[in-house]
Amino acid sequence: MNTNEIKDRLNELEFKVAYQEDMIDSLNQSLAAQQQDLLMLQEQLQLLGKMLESYRTQQATIDNQPPPHY
Repeated sequence: MNTNEIKDRLNELEFKVAYQEDMIDSLNQSLAAQQQDLLMLQEQLQLLGKMLESYRTQQATIDNQPPPHY
């Protein structure tokens, strides 16, 4: 291999490494955003579970009351 071929290969490898670093950064940002979304969805799911439990408790109380005509 002559010097020009080595330089060309080195440039190609540097380009590939730069592209891979950019891709890794992009994927890392996407992963961080998805983690934030997942945490928010988990909090919302817990809140909905609490709301459902509260609704069920209220319904059980209402179901145990006699009708108004008594």
